[in-house]
Amino acid sequence: MLFNSYIFIFIFLPVTLILFFGFSKLGSQRGAKLCLTFASIFFYSYWNISYLPLLLISIAF
Repeated sequence: MLFNSYIFIFIFLPVTLILFFGFSKLGSQRGAKLCLTFASIFFYSYWNISYLPLLLISIAF
């Protein structure tokens, strides 16, 4: 997924922003951080799923 693709602009970005600000408005800072974390993992693994284990290992360390 590229930053200038229609999938990113019209689906991924709005859903992520709605979830992030929704959790923030409810007072759940942990939920907002988890939302961004999972969105980031999804964004980077969308292009090539074989990089997902490397990303998860990097996060763990």
